[in-house]
Amino acid sequence: MKATDLIVGGELILSGTVMLDDYAGWMYEGDVFFTPRMVREALQDLGEGRASVRLNSGGGHVWAGEQIRAILASHPGGCTITVEGLAASAASLLFMAGAERVMSSGAHLMIHDPSGFAMGTEDDMRREADALGATANTYAAVYAAASGKTPEDVRAIMKAETWYGPEAAVGEGFADRVVSLEADMPAHTAQAGTMRAAQAAFMAGEETFARLMSRKPDATPDARPTPPSIQNKDTLQMTTPSTTTPTAPALTTPGAPTPGPAPEMTTPVDPVAQERARAKGIREMAAPFLLSGRLMQADVDALIDDGTSLTDAGVKLMSSMAAAEAPGRSASSGARILRDETDTKMEGMIGALMKKTDGPAADYRGLRIKRMAMDLSGQSRGYDEAAMVKRGMTTTTMMGGALGVSDFAYITTEVMKRTLIEAYQRRTAAWQLVTGAAVSAADFRELYAVRFGGDFQLKPVAANGEYQQARLVDEAEGLKVERRGRTINLTFEAIINDDMGAFLRIPTEFATAARLMEASMVWTLFRKNAVLKSDKKPLFHADHGNLAASGGPISVASVAAGRKAMWEQRAFGSKDGDDFLSIEPDRLIVPPALELAAMQFAASITPAKNADANPFSNTLQPATVGNLGAAAGGSDSAWYLVSSDMPPIQHAYLEGYEAPTVETLDGMNPDVVTMNARHIFGAAAVEYRGAYKNAG
Repeated sequence: MKATDLIVGGELILSGTVMLDDYAGWMYEGDVFFTPRMVREALQDLGEGRASVRLNSGGGHVWAGEQIRAILASHPGGCTITVEGLAASAASLLFMAGAERVMSSGAHLMIHDPSGFAMGTEDDMRREADALGATANTYAAVYAAASGKTPEDVRAIMKAETWYGPEAAVGEGFADRVVSLEADMPAHTAQAGTMRAAQAAFMAGEETFARLMSRKPDATPDARPTPPSIQNKDTLQMTTPSTTTPTAPALTTPGAPTPGPAPEMTTPVDPVAQERARAKGIREMAAPFLLSGRLMQADVDALIDDGTSLTDAGVKLMSSMAAAEAPGRSASSGARILRDETDTKMEGMIGALMKKTDGPAADYRGLRIKRMAMDLSGQSRGYDEAAMVKRGMTTTTMMGGALGVSDFAYITTEVMKRTLIEAYQRRTAAWQLVTGAAVSAADFRELYAVRFGGDFQLKPVAANGEYQQARLVDEAEGLKVERRGRTINLTFEAIINDDMGAFLRIPTEFATAARLMEASMVWTLFRKNAVLKSDKKPLFHADHGNLAASGGPISVASVAAGRKAMWEQRAFGSKDGDDFLSIEPDRLIVPPALELAAMQFAASITPAKNADANPFSNTLQPATVGNLGAAAGGSDSAWYLVSSDMPPIQHAYLEGYEAPTVETLDGMNPDVVTMNARHIFGAAAVEYRGAYKNAG
């Protein structure tokens, strides 16, 4: 899919799975999804006015959902987002970006806690659980801001996994209004009448299919609503079709007799528009069955080319699908997506090596690396296993030798790459406490994180209506991404030894190294008090008003002094004494030596007397960072206040490389598969007003 595919009739259509940009390349042709990059590019094509967004999604990756929410929320003209079916999970999060949030009369909204998985030691599990809880709290704040509820109330809603109909969504503040399908469609046009008829034919086709397949209601339906096309899918039973085929409501088409008096039209029928509507109606009718594998695209194209009416097309498609089912065979509960056999085999082997047991991987469950090499060799039997492995390492039956990569090299590299990304995303990045949204670098040259400011105070307007001109200035900080990596060799010996641990050990170790690289870059800027490019002064400096005049322990008095300094920071370039930014810190960052002091300070404890009260205990999130302590060359006494609204550090990835990746370097060598694992990342200190340091 491309970004332009999301624009239909001047509207942004977000339908399908919410997907990270990195995952888009793994999807098959025909898969329905959208990514942050696709949304960003589509909005640029639509222009800066109010954007109309139509949403129907069961969710997906929550990070992608939040990125899309931020993109939609920052659109210059704002967005009117209409849920046309379902906005669940990550899709409900991005729905909160709407300047106006609308529910169609049959739509549903679902809000729940984000989920994930973890592996490792007991402590690893706890860390992952803590990270997942922090993520849920972050998104609860987003729902709360949109609905007017408290974050605590929203967390209860999320934990309960709550479903809302349209009126309930409006009543709870998650949506602004409900609009019916009729109100959304221009009923006075011939095209609108055709589309309504197409919808009626589709529903009639669904009814015909249900009768032909003898659909029976489930005695214990799932409590969660499911789309009509798959609801109770496990209870479909095949029966012999009736000799009398049910018919759908008639639809007038060019050249066909009209059953009964034609409706009075206020505008003449446009044959071209009617034909387009007929073709579109057939495609929309067939779409869910194409995805499930019950229909082939050729069947749909034939009906469009033959001029078959929408009504007849529905009956023919449903009858064709019923006839295609084997006699006495129950309908499959899973989607049967017809894909190229070679691609399916590759995906199956990749999934099996990653310990997956569903989808294409089910046919290769328990596959090991040595067995795969022997299977790829094309030899059905033989006593010389080493020779079969060598042959399998260089065969190009599936890849065709594309880019000098063998089938074995492609599969093993994909396993390494996907395992690496999963391991990387499982590991938390504590350095994000002091960074904002990432920027994207087109190359390795220096980027400039520009801060604009000036004298923006509103001035009196002269009697003749003349406005005083504001003075706009800027300052820039330099930032370059840096490439780091290692070479990975999967040797012939490791394959003969059937070293399956390599697929877990190597990517996991590199994912850890990538996170350590990022942390080192970011926290070194803090620990060494990096010099800003704009004024040649350290990040924490008396002239910046963000460095305590004298060190002191964490206390109500010392924290109050830091808060005062941040409250009094002024807009860059301002000349007016009242232009305070009123920055409020919400994070207390300390080295390991001060962890206990920070936790005690932030704890909610009822004092014996008012004079001992800590008014800041609920305003600061304590965070311990090992990179800041004396063991890392820093200080065991220094502590910091940071505002998440104005983070002091900017980070960047090379465009298209937002996570570490693995690429094949030598994929035709029978003795070794050589891969390069690399990560491209950069960071720089850019904003002194959002942080404060006390040397302790």
